[in-house]
Amino acid sequence: MSRGGRTYGRAHLPVESCHSLSVWGYFQFAQMWAYADAQDSFEWEFGPEFVELKFSRDGGEHHQRIVLTFTPCRLGDSRRWFVCPFCARRVGKVYLPCSMYAGGERVTRFACRSCYSLTYLQRQDRDLYWCLLHRAHRMEGRWFTYSEKDKLFYPLKWQRRDKFNKRVDEYERLIQLVNAYMLRGLLRAAG
Repeated sequence: MSRGGRTYGRAHLPVESCHSLSVWGYFQFAQMWAYADAQDSFEWEFGPEFVELKFSRDGGEHHQRIVLTFTPCRLGDSRRWFVCPFCARRVGKVYLPCSMYAGGERVTRFACRSCYSLTYLQRQDRDLYWCLLHRAHRMEGRWFTYSEKDKLFYPLKWQRRDKFNKRVDEYERLIQLVNAYMLRGLLRAAG
């Protein structure tokens, strides 16, 4: 059974490429404007037991009702949740992907992140970071040795020099990519 991630097949869509509505009434257009369509319009109204969504997409008018559920808070009052229309999970946000198609047409139903197999861009970067780092360490153990004392790479006895040089260049390129992804993650976390 395929896991469907970057290293196991197709990459998942990020939530940043989806319109989202939270139970607190905040609507967020897709952050990745390449995916967003300027002609999409959205209206929503919260009732006591459901939220009514009216939106236009690809020239058609769409209507969707999402049920609300409530859980008691510790100090009184209650917390509101969406009930996902597809899986009946209790969620705080529902998403409408901008670039996902079903039957040749873009999807027109809001659902939870799990139903659409959405992920976060930061998670994709982290997964790619670990994949590249693992590949670099595997190369280091298989094709050459590195001396911490001399700060040099040494080929294995049976290895030809030209192959060794290519593999060291590939290893250094992988380490540069790993460092770039780490720096991007640190900059994103800082600001």
